[in-house]
Amino acid sequence: MVIVMVLEPIGHHELFIVIAQLAVLLFVARVLGELFNSIGQPTVVGELLAGVVLGPSILGLVAPGIYEPLFAIPESEFHLLEIISWIGLIMLLIVTGLETDIDLIISKGRTAVILSLGGILVPFVTGFALGWFLPGNFIGANDQQLVFSLFIATAMSISAIPVIAKVLIELDIIRRDIGQLILAAGMVDDTIGWILLATVAGLARSGVVDVGSALTTILSVIVFLGLSFTVGRKLVQKIFRWVDNVVTGETAMLSTLMILALTAGAITQYMGLEAILGAFVVGILVSQVNRFDYHLKHTFELMTLGIFAPIFFAIAGLRMNVAALFDPTVFLVGLVVLSVACFGKFAGTMSVARTAGLSKWEGITIGGGMNARGAMEIIVATIGLGLGILTTDMYSIIVMVAITTSLMAPPIMRWSIPKIEMSEEERERLKREERLRESFIAGITRILLPTRGGAATQYAARLLGPVIRDRDIELTTMYVTTEDDETNNRLRRLSNSFTRLFRSRERTKLSREPLREATELDSKRTSGEITLGKGGKSLEQVVENDDSEDIFEPIIRQLGEQGHSSRSLIRKCRGTIADTIITEAINYDLLVLGETGRRTDPNEPLFSENVDQILQETSCPTMVVSTPYSGEYALEQIDEQLRRILLPTVGTEYNRRAAEIAFAIATQENAIVEIVHIVDEPHPDDRFAGQPDLSKMIGIGEEIVDREATIGREMGAKVLTTVAVRSRPEIAIIDIAETNDADLVVIGTETRSISQRAFYGPRVEYLLQNVTCPIVIVNST
Repeated sequence: MVIVMVLEPIGHHELFIVIAQLAVLLFVARVLGELFNSIGQPTVVGELLAGVVLGPSILGLVAPGIYEPLFAIPESEFHLLEIISWIGLIMLLIVTGLETDIDLIISKGRTAVILSLGGILVPFVTGFALGWFLPGNFIGANDQQLVFSLFIATAMSISAIPVIAKVLIELDIIRRDIGQLILAAGMVDDTIGWILLATVAGLARSGVVDVGSALTTILSVIVFLGLSFTVGRKLVQKIFRWVDNVVTGETAMLSTLMILALTAGAITQYMGLEAILGAFVVGILVSQVNRFDYHLKHTFELMTLGIFAPIFFAIAGLRMNVAALFDPTVFLVGLVVLSVACFGKFAGTMSVARTAGLSKWEGITIGGGMNARGAMEIIVATIGLGLGILTTDMYSIIVMVAITTSLMAPPIMRWSIPKIEMSEEERERLKREERLRESFIAGITRILLPTRGGAATQYAARLLGPVIRDRDIELTTMYVTTEDDETNNRLRRLSNSFTRLFRSRERTKLSREPLREATELDSKRTSGEITLGKGGKSLEQVVENDDSEDIFEPIIRQLGEQGHSSRSLIRKCRGTIADTIITEAINYDLLVLGETGRRTDPNEPLFSENVDQILQETSCPTMVVSTPYSGEYALEQIDEQLRRILLPTVGTEYNRRAAEIAFAIATQENAIVEIVHIVDEPHPDDRFAGQPDLSKMIGIGEEIVDREATIGREMGAKVLTTVAVRSRPEIAIIDIAETNDADLVVIGTETRSISQRAFYGPRVEYLLQNVTCPIVIVNST
C-alpha cells in the first residue's frame, strides 16, 4: 500500500507576510542605497543598514506596531526570507565570478597567496588570543573555551567576497590589478575559513579535533576546483554552444547560467563547502565563454545588483539587535573585538605587502577590502549560535563587527586607491579590455554563409577562415534546395541508403559517427531539413566507393585549419531562396554573401535578385564579398596569396567594424593593410575665393587613420596609412588600389533607404562597379 502525502500550500497570511517583507526590504534598501550613493558612498552601505533600520534595533523600538506583525515572526517563516537571501547571495557570487579574470589572478598567483596567508594567519592568532581571554559569560558552554577561542579565531580570519565584490564593482576597480588581487586573496581566505569552520564545528559536536573531517574538506576543495577548471571548463563551453545553437536567445543563456550555478552550488553544499563556492566557480567558467558576451553579463549584473543583492544585504542586517550592545560590558567587549578584528586584517596584509612586492597604499587598500566580513561572518555567527558556542550577546557583537567592517571598507578604499599609481602595463590592459567590449568581431559567435558552391562563396570562405581562426566562432554553411533540385534528390537517396545500412547493422561500411548521423538524417528527412555532420562532412565521404561531388567540400577546404569547427545545413526552400536565408539569419551575428560579376547599369540593382532582397530585408549584419571574376579564372584567383588590403575610412563606427575584419584577415594572411582617408577637395565652382585651407581637414584625417592603425597593430596586423586630397574620393581610392596593386578592398557602410533595391550610397556603388579586385562590404548597422 502506497501512501501519497499531499503537501499543503503556504497559507494566505504567510504568503502575504513574505511578499510584504520583500517589498519593504527592497524599498528601504534601495532608498538608503541611493541616499548613500548621493553622498559619495557605495550603495552597499545603505543596503546593509536597511536591515538594521527595519530590525528590532530601530523599527522595533520606534514603531513596534509595524515591526511585530511584519518581522517578529516564527523562525520557520523567517527561513522563507533566508532562502530568497541565499538566492541573492548566489547571484552575487556569479557576478563576482563573471568579473574575475582568472588568467590575471594566475599571473599574480604568488602575490595573492602571500596576501591571503598574511590576511588569515595574523587574524587567526589574535582572534584565538581574544577568545581565550574573553569573560566566561560570553561563552556558550564554560567547558568549551578551546572551541570558543578557535571559533572566534575563525570568525576574525574570514572575509566577505560578496561585500568586497559589490564595493569593487561600485568603485569601478574590479578589473584593475588591485581589485583582482583583493578578490583572489579574499577567495583563498574564505576557502581556508570554510575548512577551519568545518574543523571547529566538528570539534564542537564531538568534543575532539576532527582531523579526518578537515582532511576530507581540503581534499573536496582540491577535487572540485581541479575538475571544474579542466572537465568543467569544456563542459560549460559545450553547454552554452548547444543552447545558443538550438534554443537561442538571451533568456535561454541567462537561464542556463543560473541552472549551472545552482547545480554547482548544490554540489558544493552537499560536499560541505558552501553553495557560494560552486556559484563563484561557475561565474569564472562562464566569463571565459565567448558566447556569453558583455551584454548578457551586464543584463545579469543589473538584475542582481538592482533586486536580489539589496534584499540579501538587508536581510543580513535584520538579525542584529543593536539594543543588546547598549549594555556597558557588551559595548566594551564589542569595541575590543572590533579593534582586534581590524588590527588583525590590516597587520596581516601590511606585514606581507612588501614581501609580495606591493606598495604601502596597495597594502592599505587590500587590508581595507579584506577587512570587510559582511554576510560571511554573519553566517559564521549563525552557525556558532546554533551549535551553542556563542551566546546571544556574542552573536550580536560578531554581527556588529561584520556590518561595521563592511561599512569601513568603502571609505578606506576610496581614500587609498587614488594614491596607487597605475602601471603602464595595467593601463594598456584596461584599454584593450575596453576596446574588446566595443569590438565588432569579439561580439560575433555565429556566422551564416549561404552557398550554391560557386566561386564567390568559396572566396568568402577563404576570407572567413582567418577571421574565425583562434576565435570561438561557429560558421554555418547553408545550401537552400528546391523541390526540383537534383542535389536534394541525391541527398535524399543517400539518406535512405544510410538508413538501410544502419538498420542492417553493416558496420563494416560505417564508422560510429556516421551511424549517429544516419539516424539524425532519417528523422529529419521528412521535415525538409538535412543536417550534415561536424566539420561539414559530406554524405559521400561517409559511404565507401561513392565519388559523387560534394557541394560543401570546396567551402570547407577554403576555411583551412578552422574547417573542423564549421557545420553544414541543407534547408528546404520555403517561399523564395531569399526568404529562407532571411529567416535562418535571425539567429546569427553575421550573414556573409558571395557575389560573382559586377553590374554597371546605375538603374539596375548592384547584386542578384536574391542578394538584393536579403540586403533590404534582413536585420542581421551583413558582409558581401564581391568578386569581378567568373568561371575557371575565378577559381584560380581564389588561392592567390593576399599581399595588400586597401581599407578606405572616414572614421565612422561602421568603418571601424570593417577595419576589424580587414585586420583579422591580414594578421593571418601576413598581408599589409593600407588605411586610406581621402579629404574631399571642394569643386572649383564651390570656392568663394582662392585656394581653400584644408590643413584642418587633413589633420582630422590623420587622426582618423592613426586611430584605426592603433587597433590594427593591437590585433597584430601590418599597417600603413595614407591621407590624400582629391576632388573625387571614390576615383582616388580606385587609383590607389591599382597603383599599389591591392588584392582586396574592405569598406564599411550602411544600407540606405531607397525604393526597389538595396543602396549603399553613390561612392560605394561606384567602387563596386569599377574596382578591379575583390571588394568586401561590411554593413553592421
